Amino acid sequence: MTESLPEGYSPHTVRLAWILALAYLLVVAYASMLPFHGWRVPPEEILRFLAAPWPRFITLQDVIVNIVAYVPLGLLLSVGWGAHHGAARGAAAATLAVLAMSLVMEFAQMFLPARIASNVDLLANGTGGLIGAMAAPLLAPTQFLGGRLHAARHRLFLDGMLADTGLVIVTLWLLTQLHPTAQLFGTGALRATLDIPAAFAHTPLLAFGSEAAVVLFNLLGVGLMLLALMRDRARVFPVLGAVVAAALAVKLFNTVALVQAPAPFAWLTPGVMAGLVSGGLLLWVAARLPRAVQLAAAACCIVIATTAINLAPDNPYHSVPPRLLARGASHFLSFSGIARALSELWPLLALAYLGCALGLRDRSDVRNPI
Repeated sequence: MTESLPEGYSPHTVRLAWILALAYLLVVAYASMLPFHGWRVPPEEILRFLAAPWPRFITLQDVIVNIVAYVPLGLLLSVGWGAHHGAARGAAAATLAVLAMSLVMEFAQMFLPARIASNVDLLANGTGGLIGAMAAPLLAPTQFLGGRLHAARHRLFLDGMLADTGLVIVTLWLLTQLHPTAQLFGTGALRATLDIPAAFAHTPLLAFGSEAAVVLFNLLGVGLMLLALMRDRARVFPVLGAVVAAALAVKLFNTVALVQAPAPFAWLTPGVMAGLVSGGLLLWVAARLPRAVQLAAAACCIVIATTAINLAPDNPYHSVPPRLLARGASHFLSFSGIARALSELWPLLALAYLGCALGLRDRSDVRNPI
């Protein structure tokens, strides 16, 4: 019988929350310290930004980005502490921890001439942490909303930390669609980062084929992973459809609201459409495969998709969004750098998880083995 903590969380859920909080903390620290050059000795009054007047130039978007960026951290920390010490104490401890972490980040920015320490950022970060910390108790299994979500999670997916980790990997895949310059599902594109020249020249037929291959095999990889995590095979296709729809919605939101591209559906090319249709048909066939075969096939598909995106020719008709050409550091540029890093590294994370799942499936829950 699985042990439950005071707020109804299982021990492996709390452990996963702490792991994710640490990982997210590293991501926030990375974003706060960009760029990592030009370090200097700061002025003597290193904490003078705390009492500085309201800055003359600040946008509502910068404030919102700072608030939203710290909501997940406050939520995860509140889950971790609240599960052991109660919702109120967990929320208070999480808010104080977010404020302390934000203060350290603003303090460290005093050593970087390209960054500006700001008391407004500190206030916005603390507000985001408070919002996340106060939302965490609502997600507890003992609460109405949290109970419904946990019931749906256990009704649809296998139990255990291995399955929870797989769902986190799929969620991160959805977030990779925030990469401002990548094609749909185009994770693992390392050629620009490593300054590797294109292997092939652009032709309409080759561009169509490469786009279709990237979407097809990435969709198969994520879909097969989800299939292996599903408890009830009768609900497979509604769940897959919801995940794909969410990915398309994230891509559209990124194009319209964040990148503000003049053609919001430019990424929905004929090659992308062909990959979506063919991937959906192949997933229908693969739904009846054994779980171990689905996990192994998912790994192979992700490898093929990553290879395809790095061999694909450069698209001469693709333009960089003007907002990415802005001079100076900005919260949007830092955000886009984080989204790009997540997109590039996601295949490695997914392959590591799939390798662990294949190696540990015999030691997982014997009633519902992955």
